[in-house]
Amino acid sequence: MPKLTKKLREIITNKSIRTMFQPIVNLKTGNVLGYEALTRGPEGSGLENPLQLFNLARENNMLFELEKVAREQALFKTKKLNSSYNIFINIDPKVVYDKNFQSGVTKDILEQLSISQENIVIELTEQTCIDDFEAFKLALSNYLKQGYKIAIDDTGAGYSGLQSLVSISYDYIKLDHSLVNNIDKDQVKQNLLKSLLDFAGNIDSKIIAEGIETEEEFKTLLQLGITYGQGYFIAYPQEKFQKKLNFHKKISSKVISASNKFSQPKNQIKDLIDEKTNKTVSYTEKNKEVANYFKSNSDLNSVVVLKAGQPQGLIMRNQFYFRLGSRYGYAIFINKTVTSIMKTDSLIVDYRMSITEVSQLAMEREINNLYDCIIITKNNKFMGTVSIKDLLEKLTYFKVEEAKNLNPLTNLPGNRFIKEEIKDRINSPENFSFLYIDLDNFKAYNDCYGYQKGDQVINFTANVLRDTVDNLGSNDDFIGHIGGDDFVIITDYNKDETLSKDIIEKFKQGITNFFSDVDLERGYMLLEDKSGAVYKTPLTSLSIAIVSDKHRKIESPIQVSDIAAEIKKEAKKNPYSNFLKAIQTV
Repeated sequence: MPKLTKKLREIITNKSIRTMFQPIVNLKTGNVLGYEALTRGPEGSGLENPLQLFNLARENNMLFELEKVAREQALFKTKKLNSSYNIFINIDPKVVYDKNFQSGVTKDILEQLSISQENIVIELTEQTCIDDFEAFKLALSNYLKQGYKIAIDDTGAGYSGLQSLVSISYDYIKLDHSLVNNIDKDQVKQNLLKSLLDFAGNIDSKIIAEGIETEEEFKTLLQLGITYGQGYFIAYPQEKFQKKLNFHKKISSKVISASNKFSQPKNQIKDLIDEKTNKTVSYTEKNKEVANYFKSNSDLNSVVVLKAGQPQGLIMRNQFYFRLGSRYGYAIFINKTVTSIMKTDSLIVDYRMSITEVSQLAMEREINNLYDCIIITKNNKFMGTVSIKDLLEKLTYFKVEEAKNLNPLTNLPGNRFIKEEIKDRINSPENFSFLYIDLDNFKAYNDCYGYQKGDQVINFTANVLRDTVDNLGSNDDFIGHIGGDDFVIITDYNKDETLSKDIIEKFKQGITNFFSDVDLERGYMLLEDKSGAVYKTPLTSLSIAIVSDKHRKIESPIQVSDIAAEIKKEAKKNPYSNFLKAIQTV
């Protein structure tokens, strides 16, 4: 027997592997969803690298034995972990329909450790092709019925992974690191990811991005709509569970909280705090104190656990009594500290976040956390809680108000939201630019081609603005529709010319589709005045007036509007699409 093969046999016999745990987190909130259990061989053994270890086991028909040891070691290490976390355990697809694997060994271990199958995610490593999809699907259905969750790993890495993806529905789809690497610089990868997001939404799966190593990758994934991720940028694998992660401190709060480029209510989540329900306990308190709080206050649904003023966890009334009501639950927990029963994956948000942003984060939680209250902090210190009922009632009100103030043709925010956005920018320490976008000769176009064609041109213009902001703008950029053929964009002052040039170029390329060949060839429209005389009118073009507070003091939305109107008059003197900023024209 070769030396390494003999060493492998010793590792399996002595169960001398190491288990590392890497957190999988909600990229928006920083909360831990679960941990991936990663196997390493003994240090300095020559088989420390997991690829060498498992490849050797596969070559010598010892894969099932090695994976069994790896699963056992991972599960034994997780027995003290709070039940609100998921554990992702890697398994080779061929092992799933091995008759030994199906004998219930894993289930026996879970029962022995009092771990629920619902907390276990079987992560298929996809290192080998799945030869028989029907047998594989049958085996997986057995584990789904038992309550296990299923994840597909290395999505995007090769043909077999994609074949599996379209053949089986998974709870989680994990993106291969090759798809995540440098995604901030690769438009093709970004487009592929958008398609995978749509696909995952249609089959009710959640996407997890693996291998996040840079801040730029993190920001791009967040902006694309990815909720969960893991990687060295977030946390390295460690033998101990990491519950408090600091990666969010590296990221701009604007990037984290951004969820809508266009419009959302500005009311802050702190406005919904109900002082009467803000009950807290120290992390050293006993569970019997919490029982007394709930017993003496029938309206109290939650208690927040604090340490030095900072939230450590949450105890919901129903979850608390469910624990105490289980067999031996009262005897086990009543005299233990609250840390033994609290949930540590609560949604904790800054008091300045908007109600819309918080509602989106709340609805993205796991189903068992969906109705938990939300913890509000200021400077990382506890400030209060908000119930899901109060949050949804307020959000419904906002949505009704928002519908009243969106342009019915383009669905872009109208004058009320535009004024609010300008006020917010004036009060912000950062410089901004206001782009007033107006179609030239649009009334003549309506007279010549009819209002239905005119509506199509309005929608086309709105889509040009959206497309430009999507590609060249940022999450803070705002697009509004004043009415008729007038639009606005509010952006950073150093991007105003870049956006304007791109808008003009896109408009010039697309507007030709709305004119007849005859008008395009002669370069103008023919119209009749009231007396029946025929006159020429230039084809529809676009003018952009730019107002910035970089070199002038802006004090009100009216001032912005007045300055933009004057600049627009000058810009419209040019018969072609152009923008004007101060005295400079393009």
